[in-house]
Amino acid sequence: MKSQRIALTAGILYTIVIIVALTFAIRASNNMIQTTIPLLAKYDLSYSQFFVGMLVAALSASALVASLLNSAIRVRLRKRVFVGASIAYPFTIFLFSLSSPVSVLVFVLASGLSYGFIFPNIMTSAGLFQDKNVRERILAIYTLALAVSLIAGPALESLIVAHYSLRMAFLFFVPLGVIGAILSPFVRFPEERKVGKRPSVWVHPGFKVGIYTFLVYSMSTALILSFGGIFAKQAYGASYSLVILLFAIFFTASFSTRVLFSVLKIGSIFPYVMLMMSISILGLVMVFLSSNIVIYSIAFIILGIPHGLGMPIAMFSIGRSFPEQERNVANSYFTSTMMLMMVVMPVLGGTLLDMVGFRILLLLISPGVLVLMILTLMVFVAERKKKDISES
Repeated sequence: MKSQRIALTAGILYTIVIIVALTFAIRASNNMIQTTIPLLAKYDLSYSQFFVGMLVAALSASALVASLLNSAIRVRLRKRVFVGASIAYPFTIFLFSLSSPVSVLVFVLASGLSYGFIFPNIMTSAGLFQDKNVRERILAIYTLALAVSLIAGPALESLIVAHYSLRMAFLFFVPLGVIGAILSPFVRFPEERKVGKRPSVWVHPGFKVGIYTFLVYSMSTALILSFGGIFAKQAYGASYSLVILLFAIFFTASFSTRVLFSVLKIGSIFPYVMLMMSISILGLVMVFLSSNIVIYSIAFIILGIPHGLGMPIAMFSIGRSFPEQERNVANSYFTSTMMLMMVVMPVLGGTLLDMVGFRILLLLISPGVLVLMILTLMVFVAERKKKDISES
């Protein structure tokens, strides 16, 4: 019995170390790509705002394709593809430093494909433990690692671009990609049962809640990452360093929220879902009302709170709804939704920006958030006579 506890503890620690290190390396570098590509395209490659949106959309579209393919392949092949994508990933980061107006699209597609095969499998590996409490603690630690990486990436880049060009910034993040490649063979994969029929994910109320929750914070996040820096530079004359620092502030608020969330004993997730959706609306209104860089920064802080709550809530909801052998499919579909939003919102934003402006564009998201709040409420009401999805 004692040896079993020791083995379990060792397995938990092993998982935590690998997941935290790999998550930090991959997500920090990917976030750097997401926040820097729009600036590089706009101010170095002379792209219009519409084509900036299309370029960002291409990054997410390629990741979307990869994540869908990831959900369709068996575990043995999936691990090989995962390791191969992890090895290719640092090369794509390096190539951005050499990009031209044409080649940058090729590098964007390659980077997105690599990331799309990597991210869902890290998420699945973080949720492999059968024990609900252990699994959710590790998922909470995983989301904290995500949050730390999202702070560290922009903070480091802010220092870099204060002294070097945007192109040079990519070179500083290549080592993080290399770390990801080194760690990739050590990631645990689930033992999936061979089944004739793929699981249907939408019939699970927990999956619906996870998707609704994700959509709320991802709509504003996609537009902020794509155009928030350009707006700060154009409207307030912010330097590259200050623009990147704004993203660090946003992700610091997200991290602080996840730290608080990780120490709470989570029963029903319904109150947290309603809270994060309400705060999202407040943040969107603050962006609309912003008249200087200080108010704009406060809006970033407010929007960082639902960003911090959204991912762990969605992962908890999905993790409570699927057995281990079906979580890869659920996580791949979830990741695909993430990437789809990063396709749709930049294209939509790039199309509408010249017509309505950045402030009104974000305000227009508010009705969508209200609709998602109502849909979420309907799910919980429909399930109230059954076993509560948040306590199953």
